[in-house]
Amino acid sequence: MFKFIKILNVKSKIYCGLSNINHYKYDEALKCFDEALEIMPDCKYAFHYKGNVYENMQMYDEAMECYDKLITDYPHYINGWICKGELLTSLKEYDEALDCFDRSLEINKENVNLLFSKTRTFVFKEDYDSAMKCANYNLKIHPEEEECYMWKAYIFREMKDHENAIKWYKKSTELFPSYQKGWLQLTLEYHEINKQKEAEKFLEKSIKLDKNGKHYLVHAILLKDLGKYEKALKLLNKALKTEKNVAIYYHKGKILEKLNKIDEAVENYNLTIEGYYSDVNNHVDHNESFDGKKYCEKAKNRLKLLQKN
Repeated sequence: MFKFIKILNVKSKIYCGLSNINHYKYDEALKCFDEALEIMPDCKYAFHYKGNVYENMQMYDEAMECYDKLITDYPHYINGWICKGELLTSLKEYDEALDCFDRSLEINKENVNLLFSKTRTFVFKEDYDSAMKCANYNLKIHPEEEECYMWKAYIFREMKDHENAIKWYKKSTELFPSYQKGWLQLTLEYHEINKQKEAEKFLEKSIKLDKNGKHYLVHAILLKDLGKYEKALKLLNKALKTEKNVAIYYHKGKILEKLNKIDEAVENYNLTIEGYYSDVNNHVDHNESFDGKKYCEKAKNRLKLLQKN
């Protein structure tokens, strides 16, 4: 009975930590995971998620300590190897990352996620031949996995081979028509090669399949680029109901400018700037696609231009 209660308490702390991560409350998340470890010092999930939080806070040495602890104490816990390898990849330690993945593949040579991570590292290293070999092997043993087709397409995309990228994205949508990501990537590929009629057609399909609004922002940016301002604005307003993201405010400001709603545009540029500094204070990390500092500077420039006019 005592052991059962102990496990419940640990689970409660883990869920609390994950909830805080989702709300970018990283200090509170760390506190939850530390409390879980006080109850159960060998809890692998606490070390896993604690490492993730440190990564988000750009505290990479601390994150690596957590992942090293995981793979030392739990060598068969594949996520530990994946976390360490992907952190090494993000730090551009490609050979060390590949060594990490190879060691873990000795434990489970057909793990689909390990092979995805290894493929990704080869792509970042710009070793496309090795990336394609890895992707082909993964596809051969996991033909039922949507992402296997997506990775082949992505490698061609990185090689600027748009014809083959489109071929494999289309194959993905044919085999897995309800897999929204395939339609979105197909849209992006046509958009990049300036075939906007085709891009618009596939974009509509992607939007319809985006039931949980995960890609509202990307969809809205594409609609903006296609001149569909009202539709884009509608999606951004939906997005803001679930997440106050600086990129959303910035792109909303740009669209409102296009619609000549200058006062509302100014308001959203100010929200972009305020949101960025709030994120900095709360240790919120932004990925390369939606870098908060970049949008903050862009918003400041737009405000200066509008003030001159």
